[in-house]
Amino acid sequence: MARMPATLELSILSALFSLLVGVPMGVYTGLHRDGWLSKSFMTLSLIGVSLPTFLIGILLIFVFSVLLGWLPSFGRGDVVDLGGWRTGLLTVGGLQALIMPAITLGLFQMTLIMRLVRAEMLEVLRTDYIKFARARGLSNRAINFGHALKNTLVPVITITGLQLGSIIAFAIITETVFQWPGMGLLFLQSIQTVDIPIMAAYLIMIAMFFVVINLIVDILYYVVDPRLRIDRTVSGA
Repeated sequence: MARMPATLELSILSALFSLLVGVPMGVYTGLHRDGWLSKSFMTLSLIGVSLPTFLIGILLIFVFSVLLGWLPSFGRGDVVDLGGWRTGLLTVGGLQALIMPAITLGLFQMTLIMRLVRAEMLEVLRTDYIKFARARGLSNRAINFGHALKNTLVPVITITGLQLGSIIAFAIITETVFQWPGMGLLFLQSIQTVDIPIMAAYLIMIAMFFVVINLIVDILYYVVDPRLRIDRTVSGA
């Protein structure tokens, strides 16, 4: 429980980074397939998928901590105790310490979401109802964001939900590189000392996270996809 706030804050910020960066990049590359910026984004995504997590973390530490000296290379920085929840989101030092671990952990998910959104956008833009919307004279903004992007949300929600569980479960490498005092680093230390109760508690907690996240994803399906609500109304009638 003492280590959980560090891991959850790192995982949630990593997921937010991957969503807030990956979705706009995926939409842009889907709408402007042949532009130089789209090709640059695709090249960046290849780098993000190919490089291992620990190497990305080491490179960030070398550039931003060793060469430039802008960000701390390890630890959580300054934290504030909010009734048992120790957070670094309310201090400048804590936010600075979060930047590199969050980018390292979320870069792979960001590239995955970007490629998924791009593929879904390209597929949706070729459908008949998009052609019908263009024939009705709707603006490109209304078509791209009101119709096309909305219909790409279901697979994005699926991947994001599953990847959030993976982020929490596999934050071990990032926490080790940055000596982040979270559950992953505690799990590694428990393996070294053969602390079986800690290992068992960690695995059970990760399983619980996966179950809860999958439940939330299923609920979001119902909210986002109107076809599910229509099917329920028809079957009820």
